[in-house]
Amino acid sequence: MTALDKFEKLECPGLWRETLSGQRRNVFVSLGDATLIIKDATDTALAHWSLPAVERSNPGSEPALYTPGGDAEEELEIDDDTMIEAIRTVQQAVARTKPQRGRLRRVILGLSLLAVVALAVFWLPGALVRHTAQVLPDTVRQEIGQRLLKDLVPFTGAACTDATGTRVLNQLKRRTLGPDSWNVVVVPSGPALSTHLPGAMILLRKDVIEDARTPDLAAGAIVLEAARARHVDPLLAVLDQAGPFATLRLLTQGEIGDAVLQAAAQTYLVTPPVSVPEAHLAERFRAAQVDPAAIAARSGLSIPPLSTPPDKPLLSDSAWLRLGAICSG
Repeated sequence: MTALDKFEKLECPGLWRETLSGQRRNVFVSLGDATLIIKDATDTALAHWSLPAVERSNPGSEPALYTPGGDAEEELEIDDDTMIEAIRTVQQAVARTKPQRGRLRRVILGLSLLAVVALAVFWLPGALVRHTAQVLPDTVRQEIGQRLLKDLVPFTGAACTDATGTRVLNQLKRRTLGPDSWNVVVVPSGPALSTHLPGAMILLRKDVIEDARTPDLAAGAIVLEAARARHVDPLLAVLDQAGPFATLRLLTQGEIGDAVLQAAAQTYLVTPPVSVPEAHLAERFRAAQVDPAAIAARSGLSIPPLSTPPDKPLLSDSAWLRLGAICSG
C-alpha cells in the first residue's frame, strides 16, 4: 500500500485482549504490508488484522480502541500518536478507493446495458460466466465464499474455532502460502478431504490434522487446494450451476440469491476436483518447501518429490499438538 510508505517498520506498545471479557495483555503492534501484527514480548504473533478492515470503536477519543472489523470480540488499545495516524491514513486511503454513489450507479447502469446488448447479439452463457468471474471484486467473492461455507454446514459441520488451534493454523498457512490473503478453515466432517471456496478460502477435514503424526498432510492439502484455486477459478463452477439469469443479476446488481448458493452447496463437495498439471503442482510444492508425499498418497496424485529436504520445519512439535485440538473448542 502506498499509504504505508512513510510508516514502514513502525511498531508501538499496546494493550490487547482476545475477547471482551478477557484479560488485557501488554503487546507490541507493528505494521506489515497489509496487516496489523500483534505480538507478545517473545515476538510471537498473537493476531494478524487486515488493515483495510480495522475499525476504530471510539473516534475522537484516546487512547484509541480498535477491532479487526465485523462482530469480532478482539480489542486493541493504542496511545501512540504515530501508529494512530498510520492506521487513520490507511482508512482514508481505502475510503478514497470506494466508488461514490452516483458513479457506482452509472457503472451499474452501464454494465447492465452492456450485458443486455451482448445477450441480444449472442447467447453465450459460458462467456457471461467467465466475464462475471473476471470483474467481480474480492469483497463479493469473499462474501460468496462465506455464505457457501454456511450452506455446507449440514454436510461438514460448523467450522472449528478453538482460538489456540486457529492461531497455529494461521502459522501453518503463512509457512505454506506466504503472506497471501488466504483463509484456511477446518471442518469436522464431509466427503472431501480438502476443497476450496471462492474468495481464497481453503477447507480441511479435521482428520487431515487429527489422524496425522506430522503437519505434512495438512500442509500438502493447503498447497494443493491453493494450486487448484489458482488454476481454475472456483467461482466458475458456482456460476455455471447458477445459470445465466442469476449470473446476470450478480454482474449487474452484485447480488446472488440464497437458493442459488444452497443448490450449489448440494453438489460442491462431491464434484470431482480440478485437475492441475503435474509440472505446475511440482512447482507449487517446491515454492512452498512442502514435501508432497503425504498428500500424494491420500489423493492418488502423482507429484514429484522435492529434490532436497525443506530448509525449515512446517511447525514445532508443540505447535502441532496445539493444532490437533482445533476442533475441541
